Amino acid sequence: MQKERVFRKRYIFIVLVIAFLGYLIKMVLDFSPYEQTIIRKESIGEFNTLYVTEGSAGATTENTYKYYLYPSAKTEKEFLENIRDYPSVLFTSDSDVKMQLKGKNLYFTVKGTIYSFTNQSDSVFIYLNSTPF
Repeated sequence: MQKERVFRKRYIFIVLVIAFLGYLIKMVLDFSPYEQTIIRKESIGEFNTLYVTEGSAGATTENTYKYYLYPSAKTEKEFLENIRDYPSVLFTSDSDVKMQLKGKNLYFTVKGTIYSFTNQSDSVFIYLNSTPF
């Protein structure tokens, strides 16, 4: 018979420490001070809903505004759960974006900084008109 145990307690401790450190790293990477709240919700056709969110990263930064086209079949709660994974159509510093819907065309008029814009949509054509001030 062997005098030493095959399984030692210190190996369990090492595995638990590695798992705990992995959990801490995941929590740090998922943390973001950027908070978004829905300020406007509007139906765009029968398949999409336009959500406008106001984002803030703290007292020393200016607010930003993101425009999302999200499927109408899903709820507002589902939208808020998936907001990090869903791309925005328009990301701007302008709080007063003019929006017009004419048939299947959605027109944005922006005065201010545009951080990102995409006109990729399945059921709506998106157009952007912008001026710096």
